Amino acid sequence: MKQQDPGAAQDRFSPDNLLPLLQTISALVEKRCHRFLSREYGLTMPQYMLLLAATYGDSTTLGGLADQLNCSRGNLTGVADRLERDGWLVRERSTEDRRVVNIRLTDKGAQVWEIRSALAREMADLARVWTSEEREMLYLCLEKLYRDLKQERPAQEEASSQSEAS
Repeated sequence: MKQQDPGAAQDRFSPDNLLPLLQTISALVEKRCHRFLSREYGLTMPQYMLLLAATYGDSTTLGGLADQLNCSRGNLTGVADRLERDGWLVRERSTEDRRVVNIRLTDKGAQVWEIRSALAREMADLARVWTSEEREMLYLCLEKLYRDLKQERPAQEEASSQSEAS
């Protein structure tokens, strides 16, 4: 019988193991979301994210939405092409500046609120594995990590400001 190292339980909670676990969980959740969106609405995750951004965001141009979604404009153009082809959105030239093309959701695209609610119900099923106290603790920990990551400057930028200060 294989002997277990007494420190092994502690080691599995080391920072070295945390990133792969978060990546795996993220991939599994995204896969589940993708299957649901595809099965129920014929949408991909990028298409759904663009519809949401067009609803929530300040920008209605592809460039602004690409910035908001942190992806390339070229990638987003293909996503928007398919959404337009399938009747989720339309492109309209600005009346003030003909170079500007705005995105507008159609009635079908306005379903994004219903889709969001249905997806939330689907994902709520994941939470059944935790008690309410565990869910609260998990949420607080993830929120703390999110805030820290949002404020973090890239290592290169930090190194250059430290060298400038010297």
